[in-house]
Amino acid sequence: MKKMWWQEAIIYQIYVRSFKDSNGDGIGDLNGIKSRLDYLQDLGVDTIWISPHYDSPMDDNGYDVRDFYKVSEDYGTLDDFRVFLATAHQKGIKVIIDLVLNHTSDEHPWFLAAKDPHHPEHEKYHDYYIWQPPKYDDLGQKQFPTHWISWFGGPVWEYNPPTDEYYLHIFSKKMPDLNWRNKAMREDLKAMIKWWIDLGVDGFRVDASNHLEKNWDFPDAKPGYENFSSLPKHHEYLEELGKELFEPNNLIIIGESGGATREEALQYAGYDSHEFNMLVQFEHCWVDCDPYNQLTPGKWAKGVVDVARIKHSFKYWIDVFKNKGWNTLYWHNHDMPRIVSHYGNDTDQWHEKSAKMLAYTLYLLPGTPIVYYGEEIGMTNVDYENLTDFRDVEVYTEYENFIRNGASHDVAMQALRDRARDNARSPMQWNDSAYAGFSQVEPWMKVNGNYPSINVKRQRAQENSILNTYKRLLRLRKDESLAFADVTFIDIDHPQSFNLKVSGKDFDYIVLANFKSTPFTMDAVNLEGYEVFLTNSDALRAKERVWRFEPYEARIYRKAK
Repeated sequence: MKKMWWQEAIIYQIYVRSFKDSNGDGIGDLNGIKSRLDYLQDLGVDTIWISPHYDSPMDDNGYDVRDFYKVSEDYGTLDDFRVFLATAHQKGIKVIIDLVLNHTSDEHPWFLAAKDPHHPEHEKYHDYYIWQPPKYDDLGQKQFPTHWISWFGGPVWEYNPPTDEYYLHIFSKKMPDLNWRNKAMREDLKAMIKWWIDLGVDGFRVDASNHLEKNWDFPDAKPGYENFSSLPKHHEYLEELGKELFEPNNLIIIGESGGATREEALQYAGYDSHEFNMLVQFEHCWVDCDPYNQLTPGKWAKGVVDVARIKHSFKYWIDVFKNKGWNTLYWHNHDMPRIVSHYGNDTDQWHEKSAKMLAYTLYLLPGTPIVYYGEEIGMTNVDYENLTDFRDVEVYTEYENFIRNGASHDVAMQALRDRARDNARSPMQWNDSAYAGFSQVEPWMKVNGNYPSINVKRQRAQENSILNTYKRLLRLRKDESLAFADVTFIDIDHPQSFNLKVSGKDFDYIVLANFKSTPFTMDAVNLEGYEVFLTNSDALRAKERVWRFEPYEARIYRKAK
């Protein structure tokens, strides 16, 4: 396998709506990103992935696409996109865009024709989506075709009176699922993809890629996820795209597929695969769920972090792709809590220390890293007191579920502050001026209240800030070719330590870290020839060998080869 450009890339994920407002409407936009390209370049980023920027009613913040060929008016114009792309390329920064293939908006012209039997193109576009007739009970009452539950909660079926049918939506009811068995629909999507390739984009992140195929027998089940997730035939569709579009254009393709097995992962992103170059899975992302919490169950039930499980997950995926494919590194994305609040500690006492610890333990691992916007300054979960402060469609469905389960308003609100997707979508904190320097007017979503102390301007001026720690680590990845490094996990089953030995180009590194909020004494590790390279503890002097680790204390040692 020859080296590919994307293997040593440093990817930075941007939620467009929340990164930087350039025109004073309170909404982040493409020109706002363009205005911060120098910042990203200084950080060490050479590839950016932007969330959906297409024309959309914004029921799900752009994942409900109304027109694939237009830019959302919230974000600018197609000319703005062209200038943004050209400027990024001039600075040596590549651009990946989100590719939403599982569904469209219910306002997309295809669906408007599909749902209306009087539309002149109804016959063609009706089959672009997935429909089923109602069922009836013994009393003649209309029933859903199945009891499948959507990923956003509630039924996957929505009734369409003009055709007396239900359409399938595994996400919001405003996001009807496409019928990938329809060849004409696939050809229309491929034409759209080719259009963006010709415009100059460098790759795609394929959203919800494992949901493209459904079980067309429509067996009844609840929740029924096995009938619309990871069915084998979806690989045929992805390979079709890969062979016809992705590979011939030397693109980077990042696929999203939760729950993939070893075999499926290599089918997606092995070196001999024709689907993706990299895979985003979520095995390490929810290892702190409390199975006994029935008030706010599932991902909403915050419990104790299983540190050993995180380490085993990282090792597992490094091993899966070793010499067979390419590993992907990330702590979180736009659908998850902020990592410093999730696995670290966002209190004033431990915020900085735990954020650096999390950086030390991830960014020396092999593979291609994806830094999520604001992670590099330790942005935290939101501090919202009112339900109306939240913007995500999922929040309101789940809040009602919590109340029905018997949760109090306060318990439900804390679950949202701990786990809601809005945590990862609050405005970027650039400085301590009004609205955190994100905008000159009140933003589309409330700025987190800690922006006066957690912001880019402040951390730029602090030599050992979280931001400058990220700069050092990302530069180190390039200097030491850590994308290709060998790694050994030390005492992998330990419930509190997170220890690694990493072999770089010119140096060997040992990472020792306390992942928890309690101090402990670590078993001695052979540090002969090593000296401290980085530490988040002011108390440690360069040549000391201190085995007591304070809460979230972390150190990186190195020695020349």
